[in-house]
Amino acid sequence: MGVILYKRLTFKKHIYNNRQKVNAIKSILYPLIGRKSNLSLGNKLLLYKSLVRPVMSYASPVWGAAAKSHIKKLESAQNIIARQITNSPWFIRNRYIAKDIKLKTIKERFKKLAINFFNKIENSNSPAIQETTTYDPSHSRKKRRPRTLLNPD
Repeated sequence: MGVILYKRLTFKKHIYNNRQKVNAIKSILYPLIGRKSNLSLGNKLLLYKSLVRPVMSYASPVWGAAAKSHIKKLESAQNIIARQITNSPWFIRNRYIAKDIKLKTIKERFKKLAINFFNKIENSNSPAIQETTTYDPSHSRKKRRPRTLLNPD
């Protein structure tokens, strides 16, 4: 299905592959979203949101609760692209760039996708989905489950 598990049952390899795909797309789109592009900021953001971000967040409700160190790699990829899109100098902080262009962090994006995904599951009419056991987030063994993305930090 496109999700890769690492040998220790983590999503390290999947996130690494996502980062590689994002870098490949970024290099293809560089003439359009790069520093010397004549496209407007809105069009550059539209290209990022429609072509790069879906690749970055594919199946994120499943692996979005991965280790913070892995998620930070995707966050840094987004920061690099945002800096490129806005043609910002090196001394401007990434959080200010993201705030100015109204770009949510990767973690916030994954949380929004997870909320939508799990709401659709709960409201599903499928008998197979209705037969599954209910999820209890307070159970201590289940800290690294996909729904832990929904818990407040």
